[in-house]
Amino acid sequence: MLTWEKIDAIPGWFMFQSYCVWRALLDQQAGTAGDLFEIGVWRGRSASVLASYRKGNEKLYLCDLRLDETAVRRSIESVGAQATNIVPLSGPSADLPAKLDLQAMHQSVRWFHIDGEHTGTAVYRELEFANRIVNTEGIVVIDDFFSPRYPANTTEVIRFLEKNPFSFRLLAVGFNKGYLCRPESLPRYMDFMATGMSKTLLQYGAKTTIFKTTGPWDTDAVGITDYVDDAGAIAGPDNEPQRWHMMRTRHVWGPMRHLQNGWRMLRGR
Repeated sequence: MLTWEKIDAIPGWFMFQSYCVWRALLDQQAGTAGDLFEIGVWRGRSASVLASYRKGNEKLYLCDLRLDETAVRRSIESVGAQATNIVPLSGPSADLPAKLDLQAMHQSVRWFHIDGEHTGTAVYRELEFANRIVNTEGIVVIDDFFSPRYPANTTEVIRFLEKNPFSFRLLAVGFNKGYLCRPESLPRYMDFMATGMSKTLLQYGAKTTIFKTTGPWDTDAVGITDYVDDAGAIAGPDNEPQRWHMMRTRHVWGPMRHLQNGWRMLRGR
């Protein structure tokens, strides 16, 4: 059985809170078919989580500048997962389009983790690559999002989102990572953020606060932090944090929700 203790024994920087977030979102993909892809593997710390969630004939693509296949396979097996259906890709991510059959991989990936070169050029290029192969229910994870050490990881993601608004949307930011999803699946994932994310994270051991400080007219993304006592498990706008109008109820993007929220605003509630 996958546990944090097994993951923590593998060298790397993948933190406990991100482990919990990944498990919560990967659980949501239980009914979604698709391969898993990671750029930036090192010893396989986060890749071992993905290997544990690989189903059936799904493939796990692992790309690193100098991929140590032996070490990675050993790490995957150490957490109780099978080191099978792995596609090893040693070399820079810039070479991936030439190495892979992108036509065959069209919309075949449900999880794509970008943790490679950490330059703006590479991140933007990797997002372009992800856009070609990630499916409708897929999630793209950006490492070191909002990190002051790697500002280009953030600026180039935002640049890509602004230039390609119908490719990906920012879903969540938390614990040094940004999470993107397809616009079509945004309502489903936002619904989960409102109704089940906090409980699932707590089940995995992470007590958190999820912030949704604006409505969808401004931005869709939520922020996830360690638990803040005066905010609670979920918190809305700063001027009325106890109300999360667009998140606590289901069908986030339904027209009725817009009407209900407008009526609440008019009544000052």
